[in-house]
Formats: sequence, C-alpha cells, structure tokens
Amino acid sequence: MAALTLPWALLLGLAALPASAAPPPEMPRFLRQLDRAVHAGDWTLQCNSGQFCQIIGVVRPPRDHIGVRTVVMIERGPAAGAAPRLRLAFLDSLGALAVPPPEDHWRLIARGLMRREALPLGLGPVEADGAYRASPEATPAIIAALRRWPGAAVHNGERVIARMPRGDLDRLMRRMDRLQHPGTDPLTPEERVQWLQEYHYTVLRGSAAEPVEGLAPDAVEAACPGRALANRPFLYSIGPQHRLWIAECPDGNHVFLQPDGADPIHFEMRDTVTGKIRRHDYAGVGGDGLLMLQLPGEGGRSDCGRVVRFGWTGSAFAMIREQRYARCRGVPHQFWPRVWYPTSWRYAEAPPSDGGNAPPAAGEVSLPAKNKGGIHHD
Repeated sequence: MAALTLPWALLLGLAALPASAAPPPEMPRFLRQLDRAVHAGDWTLQCNSGQFCQIIGVVRPPRDHIGVRTVVMIERGPAAGAAPRLRLAFLDSLGALAVPPPEDHWRLIARGLMRREALPLGLGPVEADGAYRASPEATPAIIAALRRWPGAAVHNGERVIARMPRGDLDRLMRRMDRLQHPGTDPLTPEERVQWLQEYHYTVLRGSAAEPVEGLAPDAVEAACPGRALANRPFLYSIGPQHRLWIAECPDGNHVFLQPDGADPIHFEMRDTVTGKIRRHDYAGVGGDGLLMLQLPGEGGRSDCGRVVRFGWTGSAFAMIREQRYARCRGVPHQFWPRVWYPTSWRYAEAPPSDGGNAPPAAGEVSLPAKNKGGIHHD
C-alpha cells in the first residue's frame, strides 16, 4: 500500500523513540499541500498522498439546538475524467443522525438568488454509516449548483428540512483540480521512493475476551496516574499469542500488549519529530478487529481531531486508516475525511474480499496485480 509518511506514529514502549532522535527530512512541498486541510466558509478540502481528495461541508451547531444540519461529502479520485461522488447525512445540533429517510419529493432549493431554483436530490437508500449517496445522474447538477448558489437548503415542498453549508465551494473544487492534475510531476523519482512506499503484511483480527476478575497484570491495574484506580479493564485476544488490555483512566484509556508468558508492554502515541507523547482519549477494538485510537482536537474535544485504526501483523501494529477533521462541529467521526488508507481500497465501494495481494492462505487464489499493496484479513 502507498503511504504518506506521517509526523507521528504509534510506538511500543516509552523508550521506543529517544527524544533526541534526529528529525526526519522535510516533507516535499506538494505532499504538504495534499496533507493540509483548506477551509472556505463551511467547506473543508482534504486530500491524501494518493491525490484522492475529499470535501466536507457542515454548518456550526445552532445555539438554540433547533434545526437539522446537512453534512455534504464530495470525493473524487485523481484519474483523468473521474466523476465525483456525493453523499449527504442529516444531523441534529448534538451530532446525532436525524430526520426520517429522505422522500422523493425533497428538493435542494437556492437561497440568495432573485429567482427560485430547485433540484431533485436523487438520494439512494441509507448506507452503513447513516449517509445517503446521491445518484450519478443527480450528482453533477447538485455540485454545480452548490458551486454557484450563495446558499441552499433541503426542502420538502412545505418547509425547510435541513440547512446546507455555505462558502466558496468553487474555490476548493478548483484547488482540488490543481492538486489532482498539476500538469507536470510535482515529485522527483527520489522523493517518490522516499515518501511513497508500499507495505505488505497480513492483518490478524482482534476479538473481545472476558477478563478473569483479579487476574489483570499489575501494570494494567496501576495504569492510571496519581494512584487513581482504573475501571475494570477490557481484554482482547489479538492473534494466536498476544492479548490486548485497555484500562480506562481519568486521563484517557491506556493500552497494553501482552505476549503469552511475558509482561505487558505499554503503548504510547509519540510525535516522531518532537518526541512528545500525544494524548489519546478512547481506545478499543471494534467489530472490524482493528485497534482504534481517538486523538482529541482543540480544547480536548472529541468531535474533532484524529481517529486512527491499526491492525496487528503478528509482530507490530500497522496503521490501516486515519481520519482527520479539525473543525469541532459535532460531526461523527465516520464522516471525517480519510487521509490515509490502503491504496487498493481507495476507489472500492467495499474492501476487496481478500484485501489485496498478500500471500494467500492454503487453497486460496490471490487477486490480480492491480490490487498491489492491499491487506489480507485473517
């Protein structure tokens, strides 16, 4: 999989990276441009190292907590002539999914124009994360209208159903064009070798296990600073020879990896440039068998920041996915832009059945070379 080298990493043990370690070489300017989020009003453009770009737009939660907000998500791959995909989700002021399923008579109406304009939404059935995908036929017209109209709202013919984001979407779309199609190669061959690398590994899924009362390791029991007691720790089996302990403490969750017959090892998020530990809040293993860590945003808020998922390879945790959104607007993290994930999953509606070209299991046939760099899930 192609990966953009990140300014921080998940490292085993507090001494895994000395604070005096030499900083990495400066990231090429083009990769810095791709990695940087750009705002225009309520809209945010975020690309990744594969030049896959996403735009998310949502208004601030209303102070009176009245009204529904539309989260608009536009994404497009870098291939010449690639069509954008458009998804909408509807949230209340607290960030919970709101309103009943959209109906056929819902329209997108213009605001701030002298004459009334309206477009059908053409939304499909609800998807797994609670969003609705606009049809390929409706998508170009809706995006063109949002680029041109001063404002918009979702209307059912009688009243406004949901507010739409405002701002200069056209400027972000034009910037996306420049980043995805720069004309000449913005990276030298040496920079591509250094910064865009492929990793091949098998990911072992984690599964919840029931901890035996009183048998948690001493290090896990004493995880909380200031002699605070941890809540009953969560325990996960991760691969055939390791266990993962997660202790809930007032300062956040603490994660320990315990090989069979050995003492647990404490995980920390450490900045690879400054050597400083990055605090995370939630940590846990989800239904996908991946370890998820949430790094809070400004002011320690959990509705912005970063969410990172790691898979256990049998000897280390490898990052599988990172999502980042710096604007604290009550948007659930499943809608945040994805800034890192396997290249073979980049344009897939769903991950490939075996994830890519990792060595197949006995009797299993690997996928063709076009999926190079994927991940195999056991």
